[in-house]
Amino acid sequence: MVSIRQQWLGVLIFIAILSVAVNALVLSALINRYFVEYTTKNYEAHVEQIASYSKRILEGSDTNREQMAMDLETHLSDPITSIKLYDVEGRLLIEASRNQRIGPDMMRDGMMSRMMGSFFEEMDYVELQDESGIKIGQLNILRYSSLENSMATRMFKVALFTNSLISVGLVLILSVIVGLIVSKKMSRDLRDTSVLAQKIDIGEDLEIQSSKVMEIRIIQERLEALRSKLKLKQRSRKNLTDALLHQTRTPLTILKSHFEGYEDGLIQFTEDEIKTCENQIEDLTVIIENMSGMIDADQDMDEVRVQEFDLHAMLTRIVKGLSVQFERKGIALLLNNHAKIKIKSDPYKLSQGIYNILTNAYKYTHAKGQVVVDYQEKNGHVNITVKDDGMGIEKKEIDQIFNAYYRGSNAVGTEGEGIGLHVVKENMKSIEGTVDVTSMLGVGTEFSIWVPKVIGCKPLNL
Repeated sequence: MVSIRQQWLGVLIFIAILSVAVNALVLSALINRYFVEYTTKNYEAHVEQIASYSKRILEGSDTNREQMAMDLETHLSDPITSIKLYDVEGRLLIEASRNQRIGPDMMRDGMMSRMMGSFFEEMDYVELQDESGIKIGQLNILRYSSLENSMATRMFKVALFTNSLISVGLVLILSVIVGLIVSKKMSRDLRDTSVLAQKIDIGEDLEIQSSKVMEIRIIQERLEALRSKLKLKQRSRKNLTDALLHQTRTPLTILKSHFEGYEDGLIQFTEDEIKTCENQIEDLTVIIENMSGMIDADQDMDEVRVQEFDLHAMLTRIVKGLSVQFERKGIALLLNNHAKIKIKSDPYKLSQGIYNILTNAYKYTHAKGQVVVDYQEKNGHVNITVKDDGMGIEKKEIDQIFNAYYRGSNAVGTEGEGIGLHVVKENMKSIEGTVDVTSMLGVGTEFSIWVPKVIGCKPLNL
């Protein structure tokens, strides 16, 4: 299995070598063409100079032969290897050849000539004429058969090839260094991203430095967003679980208080009392059904089940269910209205909200206190109030009491997790209602619930 780092390094080296090779081939072809053209023009210029010099000699120059030979030797530059001057009768007048030269440079040229061999040489014949067009002599110029086979051209090609190899080596070294640095950074970012995914999988927090590679950074951002969503879902599930567990306490407490009251002889199991217990069992059944739904993390746990019911009958059932508990503490629990009002809403969510408010009133109202439940109809809405003369709430805490897990300063010594009023607010929101509170420390508290008589009607303008 090949790592991304190895793949990246291999691709980078391959591209670098390919680029240098293509560049070397293109430059070699272009430079070689221009160099051959230059060599050709240079050869033609030498031939013209040699011919012009030879004509002056044949036309009567008084230069001696040794001087003439030395002058012609100055033109024995690549690709010319030998120059011979003949008069009009074919007699050899002057000969200049690389093999006749002495010295280190001349010995090198002679050796190179012998290495090239006669097979690569070719003779050019130049007829010399005077101004009237009469032939006065001839030049025999021996050169390499092809200008591309000249020593200078061959040495140039060798140098070009050698430099190309050096360039490939240097680029390869630089590519490896740069590739190692870049691939190391990239592989580190990928490793960090992999570790982040593993930590998210096991539910641990990990902060990593954002990658500068756009694609990797996008993956990291997606993982961070996923972690945030998972946290929110986990927190939402915990809140929901706590809320459901909190909701089970109210019906269980009512059932327990009724059975204890029956054992103590305080109440008799009349038809109404049995009905009250049945209602609590139904509430527990709904809660358990909601709990079973939590197996599916994507299921909507805030489903609203609209039914038509009598608000007075509901409130009567709630008050009767809690009355034994309130009487044991010496608190008067009163329902201050008996008008029948039909509404279409979720009876469970509404009753659970009222239960939670009454439970709070029970906790923070002293013995010999009083809790009054009242309701009235107004503009297609119903206003339900729960007023007590208990401890009250500090003004600075009123805005926070509906937050999940918040417990005020007067909650010291009482049971609970601070979830009850949060459930009230969420329940009212789901049935298009509102809940408000007014309180004065040491005087009492009043909760006010507004719900539409029919879910979906226009909002109430208070």
